[in-house]
Amino acid sequence: MRNRERVKKEDKGAAKSRKRIIVLCVALILAAMVAAFTYLAVCASTDKIYDGVYVGDVSLGGKTAKQAVEILERKYPAEELNIRLRCEGVEFDIYGSQISLRADYEASAKAAEEFGKDGNIFSKIYNMKKLSGNVERIPLVFTCDTDMLNYMINENLSQHVVDVTQYTVEIGEDCIIVTNGKNGYGVNVSKVMKLVSEAYTSGRISECIDIEIEEVKADIIDPESFFDEYNRDPVDAVCEQEGESINIIPEVVGITLKHDETIKILEENKHNEQSYTIPAVITYPDVTAEELEAEFTDCIIGTYSTNYSSSSANRKENIRLASSAISGKILNPGEVFSFNDVVGPRTAATGYKIAHVYSGGKTVDGIGGGICQVSSTLYNAVVFADLEIVYRTNHTLPVSYVPLGRDATVSYGTIDFKFKNNKETPVKIEVIADGNNLTVNIYGRKKYIKDISIETAITGTIAFSTTEIKDDTMYEGERKTEEKGANGTKVEAYKIIKEDGVVVSKTLLCKSSYVPTSQVIRVGTRKRETAVLENDNEVSSASSYQPETSTQMQAPQEELVQTGEQEVGSAA
Repeated sequence: MRNRERVKKEDKGAAKSRKRIIVLCVALILAAMVAAFTYLAVCASTDKIYDGVYVGDVSLGGKTAKQAVEILERKYPAEELNIRLRCEGVEFDIYGSQISLRADYEASAKAAEEFGKDGNIFSKIYNMKKLSGNVERIPLVFTCDTDMLNYMINENLSQHVVDVTQYTVEIGEDCIIVTNGKNGYGVNVSKVMKLVSEAYTSGRISECIDIEIEEVKADIIDPESFFDEYNRDPVDAVCEQEGESINIIPEVVGITLKHDETIKILEENKHNEQSYTIPAVITYPDVTAEELEAEFTDCIIGTYSTNYSSSSANRKENIRLASSAISGKILNPGEVFSFNDVVGPRTAATGYKIAHVYSGGKTVDGIGGGICQVSSTLYNAVVFADLEIVYRTNHTLPVSYVPLGRDATVSYGTIDFKFKNNKETPVKIEVIADGNNLTVNIYGRKKYIKDISIETAITGTIAFSTTEIKDDTMYEGERKTEEKGANGTKVEAYKIIKEDGVVVSKTLLCKSSYVPTSQVIRVGTRKRETAVLENDNEVSSASSYQPETSTQMQAPQEELVQTGEQEVGSAA
């Protein structure tokens, strides 16, 4: 009996010991798991770059962003890069200096530092472990003036690029008129920059980079959002004053739509390429912006005129259309004017005609020729009104209607001309196109009138290249100039402000660079052999003809020449 009790006690003791061991083991396992998780969590939450992350072919694992920047600067030193692009059989060069192309080491290091660190701690740990033994290559980030790159690509691929057109809404008497957007075709600049990065980090930057034309989708009308936006009450224009600044808030025309009817018409016409109408009740406000702005824009503070009397009928019509779109525009204090936003797409559908335009450094026929004379005339008037230039780009070649260094080119969807009203009260733009002269007047308050002139200086030249074309119809030694070359020019423009005839400020307005035009020479290849007479006719043998083209670049010759050109914009 006693033995049984002793055995039972021993069994109970052993069971308790086993339980304690199990509990201890579980506790140790849990502690180990917590420790491991804590360790992984700390590693995953570090500010250092995960192991396995590369930028180009440079491993940055375990480095901080600051260290990564230093490594990338050593591996990929800053240098001026030029690229050659190819698309649809067209090859063309783009100089890095023209588009401000550079490697962005900070952005590259930041992208490497942030890789895999999205989401919660479990996601970070998973991403970190997934990289173990693997490699994730991040492209070296390149930045550039994307508007300029877009412009230069489109200039060279003008026959293949089609501007995208967004949908428009016009107000009729008892309806609104809707025109659906149209898709365009163009090059995705972001993809181009990635291709440039890949070519550079792999040592192939000197090779031609193939790019593609893609379809660019126009915005699609969402019926419900459309109804919410355009079904509205009329609102009067009002003046808002904050300190010395006075803003005019334009009036809003009231539009009353029937919900179901509007949705149905939009759905039925979502693929319609023609304009269509939606019935509406139109109500007008009692007070308009035109009535309010008259008090603040009664004086011309800047003006400029150019001549276009010798232009073709089509070019004159394009100038008239663009001028009409701009004239009457009121700009409130701090508001930015965008030429492309105000004028809109220049297409046959919007009434623009075919006229001479610059494309790929040459003069060709294209839709909207003459538009840049409007933007350039506006640019000069804006300078004389002492408004703030936000964005301006010169043409690739000089233009005849404004002095060198004082033009402003535009291309819808790619390159814009923008300026800002830096006054305390609204300004108004008036554009007069009478068929001979184009005049832009900027209206504001009399106190804004200043004595402003523009001075330009040629700061350098870019030598043109010579292309020789072998011609078997000409004898050896004979040369014929088919196209004359012209040097490119670098120009600086300065804005000079005077008070009582004394210069109080001279500031750099802009720098412009115009590309050279190539000289083309035909060179004879026909052999001069001893002539023999047969039947009183001279007979000579000619060498076989192998067409060939060669190009020779001349080194740019820098010089500093003062043009001495000054022009004063009147304010009356």
